[in-house]
Amino acid sequence: IPPIPQHGTIFYTSGGHKASAIFLDEELVITSGLILSDNDSLVQKLTAAAKYSTIIELGTELKEIYDLDFRVVRKHDSALQQQAARAYHIVHSHRVQECMERMLEGLHMSINGDMRPVRSYAPLYASIVILSTNVEKYVTWNEIKRVIDKLRPACCEGPKLLDDVVTVSTPYGDESFFNTLNVGHISNSFGEHECLLLLDTHLSSGCQGGAVYNRNMKLQGILIGSKFMYRNENVSFPLAISMEEIVGIALNRRNLCQSLPMALPVQAFRSVCMIDSQGCWGTGCAFELNGRHYIISCSHVLATDNITCVFNGQTTMHPKLIYKNPIFDSAYDIALMEATFEEAQSSNWFCQLANYIPRIGQRLYAVGFPVLKSLARGVNFKPSIIPGRVTKYSEGLLFTDCSIQCGQSGGPLFDENGLLVAIAVSNFKSSVDNIIYNCHNMCVPVKDIYSTLERYSLTRDKAALEGLQADWDVRCKWKLKPPVILNKL
Repeated sequence: IPPIPQHGTIFYTSGGHKASAIFLDEELVITSGLILSDNDSLVQKLTAAAKYSTIIELGTELKEIYDLDFRVVRKHDSALQQQAARAYHIVHSHRVQECMERMLEGLHMSINGDMRPVRSYAPLYASIVILSTNVEKYVTWNEIKRVIDKLRPACCEGPKLLDDVVTVSTPYGDESFFNTLNVGHISNSFGEHECLLLLDTHLSSGCQGGAVYNRNMKLQGILIGSKFMYRNENVSFPLAISMEEIVGIALNRRNLCQSLPMALPVQAFRSVCMIDSQGCWGTGCAFELNGRHYIISCSHVLATDNITCVFNGQTTMHPKLIYKNPIFDSAYDIALMEATFEEAQSSNWFCQLANYIPRIGQRLYAVGFPVLKSLARGVNFKPSIIPGRVTKYSEGLLFTDCSIQCGQSGGPLFDENGLLVAIAVSNFKSSVDNIIYNCHNMCVPVKDIYSTLERYSLTRDKAALEGLQADWDVRCKWKLKPPVILNKL
């Protein structure tokens, strides 16, 4: 990792929490508008001002923020040093606000211990505060633009799906964790002009205002959130405003570079679908075997036999349910569906199965719709691509460290050639602390059910699908029962 640019933590003396911050030069600092989230009066005033402007001059429009006593902590030589700072401008993205209000509706955030809907704070998520540590000199917008112009991404530097990224932030706003680095990938993008980036890095509260860099330490985005609540469960959903969006607003330019082309083989990506079964939903994958076309998912995703599969381009399919494991809280939580002849012939949607046992450490890609069903609505068909590796294999059970969450049940794990290697089923929930660990997940290896699927595709005999009922040893593994230890002293 190349040398880390200058970063810091930031707070204002009458506020209640700290955030991360980035120094653009020796004096100019930027952070997330969420630094203001614990002051309801300022939230309301910023919300009102952002309706009419994308560049808000605080000295005239929001003097209450201009008058706040900000302090920035950064490293000088080997010691941390605190400086006074003043906020001068806010850059606001209407695209990001709309995305937070519509696509990400249903997420909640913690404010002073209370759970509040994210949509109520969408204007803060969509705002970047620009400050200066030179509090004696008023900083004009033209001076700020000259610095921001240097951050303009070149065409070859724009973010791409599955790009390696490095985040720099201060977890929990605690200087003990000052300049913490986390390495991950860009797994998705949301909104018009791909204004929001979704990462698979392991971040915590206090990361807001931190930086997202590519492998060459070129600034790609500014972090605005990481941990949320969804249906009373903690979810990891690290979000960043793309630097292209911020620079585009500041310089009044659009489409600064081409961004986010597809990385996996196209056919593999097309095979992914969102499955809706009368309100119960998850992810599925269409595959071809011996000239026949099937869709595979998890049994617990299907509430009824009335099934709708939504593919890219809003192509829909209503497959026939062939098999559904009646004991779906145990091993091989598998459901198999078949496309009708007319639907199967309409597009090249179908991937191929991987008939091999994946190696420990092998790179895999989990594709699906984590947390939010809205990611598969309308033109916003946005399955996330989350890379990881095989961490353990035992007959009938594959463990990976891909960041898999609710909504990805039944989703595919592809290898680098786009072959379907496994089906995601569940995370691990510890009985010790009752916490769900999204990077420790359990999957059905395709290799272990391949012969059963092939036999059925050749014979059309449903009795062949009885092979999808796991034996006692495999069921014990899925129940996480400890193996028998033979003492041979």
